[in-house]
Amino acid sequence: MKSILFAVLPGLVITFLTFYSNSAFSMHNDWQNPRYIQKAFNEIALKNEYKTTEKRILKWQIPILYRFKYHELPNNPMVETLFNEHFKHLASITGHAIAPTEGNANLTIHLLKDAQYASVIKQVNNDSVKNLSRESNCMGTLHLDNQHNIVSGDIIIPVDHAFSRGLLTACVVEESTQMMGLPNDSDWVTPSVANDASRLDLLTGLDYVFLTILYDPELTSGMAFEQSQPVISRKIQTLQNTGVIENANKLVNQGGIYPLLFN
Repeated sequence: MKSILFAVLPGLVITFLTFYSNSAFSMHNDWQNPRYIQKAFNEIALKNEYKTTEKRILKWQIPILYRFKYHELPNNPMVETLFNEHFKHLASITGHAIAPTEGNANLTIHLLKDAQYASVIKQVNNDSVKNLSRESNCMGTLHLDNQHNIVSGDIIIPVDHAFSRGLLTACVVEESTQMMGLPNDSDWVTPSVANDASRLDLLTGLDYVFLTILYDPELTSGMAFEQSQPVISRKIQTLQNTGVIENANKLVNQGGIYPLLFN
C-alpha cells in the first residue's frame, strides 16, 4: 500500500479575513482563466511536496468514515465542530459521502499535545521524511491501493501548538481538503489553501473548482496524465459555460466554516 504525505508548514501567516480576500480576488480574476485552472489543478492534484509521483488521479471511491482519536487530551467540541462543518462542506462540493462514525473508520483524526507530535507521526506514518515534526505544524497521510484509490488516511494535529499560532482552522481545512486527493502545496497556486505562503485559511473559489473537477465521475482513480488532461479540460469548460467558475467565490462562501465565522 502506498502512502502520500502532506502538511501545513511553518511560516504560514493565517487570518480569518478569507471571506473578504475572496471578494478582493473577484476584482482580479486571473485565476479564472481555464488554462491557469488546469495548470494549477495539475500542480495540486498530480504532484506531492515530499516525493515524485506518477501524476495519476487520486480519489476516494468508498465513503469516508472518520473518527477522532484523542492522545492524552480531553474531548474538544470546538475542534470537532470545525471538522464536522468542514467535512459537510467537502461532501456538498464533491458529492462524495463523508460521515463521522463510532465504529470502523477509514480516516482517523489524531488530536494531541505538541510534545506527542513526533511519536504519533512515527506510529501512523511509514515514510522516512526526516524532521517532519519540527518542520510542520500539522500533517496528514493518505493510503492508496494498487489502483490509486484512497482507502484510508490519518490527520495529525498538535492542538496546543496549532491553537497558539492561530493555525487551528488552517490545519483543519487544509489537511482534510488535501485528504480528498489534492496532496500537494504550491506557492504559485493562488488563491488557495494549498498555498502555504498565502494568508488564506478557508476554502477559496479556486479550491471549490479543484474539488469539483476531481470528483467528476469521468475522472477516475489511477488515470494517467495523458488520459486525464482532456477530461479535465472538458470539465473546466463546462464549469465556465455554466457560470460555476464566475460564481465560485460566492458558492464556496455559502457552507462549511464560513457561516460559523461570518454570520
